[in-house]
Amino acid sequence: MRALAALCTMMMLALAGCSGPSFYWHHPDRSLDEAQADYLACQDQARQKAADIINEQHYDRLPPADGSASGSLTERARYANPGETQDAWRGRYEQSVITECMKTKGYLRLGADGVPHGMRTKKMDYGAIAGQ
Repeated sequence: MRALAALCTMMMLALAGCSGPSFYWHHPDRSLDEAQADYLACQDQARQKAADIINEQHYDRLPPADGSASGSLTERARYANPGETQDAWRGRYEQSVITECMKTKGYLRLGADGVPHGMRTKKMDYGAIAGQ
């Protein structure tokens, strides 16, 4: 019984470690609060740009070609849910704009193992931020 409890505990800890962000935005001269303000400004910009693009384009039937949809292009277009498709495109555009915006502000995109020791972190919609 103890072995089972120990195994369950180890599995829960292992799964908890897998749920963290895959990358962090970090600027060596910014606090966590400043990083959050910069990220939120980039996110607002990204949401507006994504909405503009989605409204201008017609992505109602064609899902992003990320390998998640099976079947031919014609089959995917025929069966795609317009709302889900627009949400998928919106997410891709938002993430792209946030990436460019944060890079423009001087942030580095670090892997989870690249965050300096002792940095405070906060999970955001697309990744996370790290600061002093």
